Order: sequence, then C-alpha cells, then structure tokens
Amino acid sequence: MAVYLFTFHAYRSWSPDRPQGYVRRGQGILAPDRHMAKLYDRDASHPPVSFDRKVQDVLVKATCEICGHNGWRLHEAVATPTHVHALLSWRGFVEWKDVSNALKRGLGLALSQTLNRKGPWFSRGDSRKRVRDHQHFVYLMKEYLPKHNGALWCESC
Repeated sequence: MAVYLFTFHAYRSWSPDRPQGYVRRGQGILAPDRHMAKLYDRDASHPPVSFDRKVQDVLVKATCEICGHNGWRLHEAVATPTHVHALLSWRGFVEWKDVSNALKRGLGLALSQTLNRKGPWFSRGDSRKRVRDHQHFVYLMKEYLPKHNGALWCESC
C-alpha cells in the first residue's frame, strides 16, 4: 500500500522575502532575499493567493470528495492560509505523480467553481513525502497535521 503526504502551496505564498526563508526547487530552503522577492514580483502574472476560512473548508471538502471518487483512502486533510496537506493511501499500482496531479487539478477546479474565477491557485510543482513506516504515519496524524491552524478533517476525529 502506498501512503503519501501531499502538500500544495498557494500561488506566491512563499515569497523569497519571508522571514523563514523560501524554497527553490533543487536548492532546498534558502535565506530570505529581498532582491529575489522583487524579481519574483516583477515576473508574476497574478497576485498572491491566500486561503481564507471559507476556501480552506472548500479545499478540505474537495479533498475528501476527490479521494472518495478515485478510491483513495484519505486519512487526514488540513488547509491553512498558505497551503493544503492531504495524507492518503491507495492500493494497487498508481504512480504518486498521477495521484498528485489528479488531486491538484480537482482542488483547482473546486476553487474555480466555488469562487467563480480562474486560478492560478497553487504554486508550480508539488511536495510529496512517502510515509516511511507506522511511526511516521502516527506522527503525521497525531502531531504534525493537527498543529496546523486551519480547516481539518481526519478519519479518526
């Protein structure tokens, strides 16, 4: 059984001038950089996205529906102003990238329909972590995901 934690960040929510730093693909977390933030702002085609509570609720509900429709087991979903996490599993052979793409597309469609406008809703790419073992799974379910402030759904709540 495949078990993954998927994370999708709101479009432009991790600007290079964040005090905590920012992530650059292939380079990891980098120190805050005001100059790079100005370049990102200059090149952006849309304003930054933030998920208010209404949108967080839509994201969590849509995650449940997408997983159910595809036969995936959703263990926990949480949405915050800057990102959405989905901890899910599935049986049989399905590439993680296919699951990620379907989930991200479905979430974007749900937001576009609910808010009656087009995205972009999420940053390019995705973040996925394969759950290593039962201890890692329990940590994600009991500690990591519940500490996020936002809309939350879990199968054991």
